[in-house]
Amino acid sequence: MFEHITFARTDTQHPLTFRKVSDQSVKENHYNADAIANARFLISGSADSFEKPPITDFAMQHLYHMEDFTRFYYKKGSFTERKNFHSYLIGYTYSGQGRLKYAGKEYTLTEGDGFYINCMDYHYYEADSAVWDTVILHLGGPLMPYHHQQYMQYPSVVFHESISGNVQGYLEELLTLYSQPVPNRDWQVSACLDNLLGHLLKLQAAAASLGSSLPENLQYLLKYMDHNFDQSLSLDFLADFAGMSKYYLAREFKKYTGFSPNNYLISLRINRVKSLLKNTTLPAVKIAHEVGIHDINNFNNLFKKKTGMTPIQYRNTLI
Repeated sequence: MFEHITFARTDTQHPLTFRKVSDQSVKENHYNADAIANARFLISGSADSFEKPPITDFAMQHLYHMEDFTRFYYKKGSFTERKNFHSYLIGYTYSGQGRLKYAGKEYTLTEGDGFYINCMDYHYYEADSAVWDTVILHLGGPLMPYHHQQYMQYPSVVFHESISGNVQGYLEELLTLYSQPVPNRDWQVSACLDNLLGHLLKLQAAAASLGSSLPENLQYLLKYMDHNFDQSLSLDFLADFAGMSKYYLAREFKKYTGFSPNNYLISLRINRVKSLLKNTTLPAVKIAHEVGIHDINNFNNLFKKKTGMTPIQYRNTLI
């Protein structure tokens, strides 16, 4: 894998922690200042870093692009804990075992397992074996929020594919494009990443289809909630709609979706709020009513709990 790609190898003689990163190192861009400010980490082992060429302002603003690519050989105990970092992350495991916490769930990662997350959200991942061989790819682009929102409709942020599959093929293609001057490189890179992201959606759709045994009444309920989240949807109402007791509904809903009915409803509303904050000039109080939350204090608290920011702070990060 990556036989024709040039990497810079780094071996940590002593574990690197967020406390040991000097101001000078940040100033000289050895580390991303935004990531350092919003993260705790301990890195032990070695890493193969790919040095990408300069990316045009046009690509940064309008196209999918790579922000960072590193293959880590984490030693056990290495971890990263972070939020409020403006990036999207795809991780992919070649060997060993890792552990991921994201969106209230915990996942075990072994060979062929990958994950796709928004680094603005709280996340934690760590090596859970002697050595965890994994790629960490940071991405950017104006369509990333919408693509990730689509990906998050599936119950798990983890995907799986053999290391001889298409995911690895797209990663190889991506680094090859960045390794040599080619005509219209930024456009070719964007097309490659578009294919990779689309492939992740296909993997999740296939996994959901194979593993789906969702009862028909819950399927109808989920569709109803997806289209009517701006309405008042009490647990009693949802239980009546599904034709079961609210206690049984709560248990079955959690079993099949990983969310309680209320948390699923809140997630639908917050995702819509993010879209309205980004794409409209509506004031926060108006947006709250648009998504069915009529107590502005509760609206602010829910949004901050999910994103770590108030609605106004979130909108300001998009400017």
